[in-house]
Amino acid sequence: MIENLGHALAETRKTGRGVRFSVEVTPEGTVRIVHPPENQDIAGTQAAERTSGSGLARAKARGEALAASILAHEDMVTAEELARRMGTTRVTVNARRHARQLIGLEGPTRGCRYPAWQLDRDGRPFAIIPNLFTALGDSPWTIYRFLTQKHPELEGRTAIAALEKGEDKRVLSVAASIAEGTFA
Repeated sequence: MIENLGHALAETRKTGRGVRFSVEVTPEGTVRIVHPPENQDIAGTQAAERTSGSGLARAKARGEALAASILAHEDMVTAEELARRMGTTRVTVNARRHARQLIGLEGPTRGCRYPAWQLDRDGRPFAIIPNLFTALGDSPWTIYRFLTQKHPELEGRTAIAALEKGEDKRVLSVAASIAEGTFA
């Protein structure tokens, strides 16, 4: 084994690149160095890891761009505007967001925005919102996505459309099914 380590060291000095190998120990106590196929070098592996990392960075950038686009939409309002529509204060809006009674979306640059559609005609938030947080988790983005996506269980309508028709129980049932992985 020491001899094989010496060969590996000589190879790295000659090529200027690291080499990977495994050490195999048998039940009888025999120890040997096992080279992987094609003697994959460390520099190549690190380059591949950097490339996959850049894929992650690109995905993160796409997500941030999508979030910024959603937050810039005309139906997204500030805490001040939502407070005005509710007939209350910005402080109350923020407190209700923290209590998971309102959906407030935070973005990378725009701060917190509130979907205006979460209020009924009388300026009250959908009563089901706290139950959706309980069913789907603490991420306001998850609740937003659930409410804005079309669901086959709701005849292809969004959960918002179903809530506007007073179908709270049905919407909550779909949310529970998704959370449980049963997909009604």
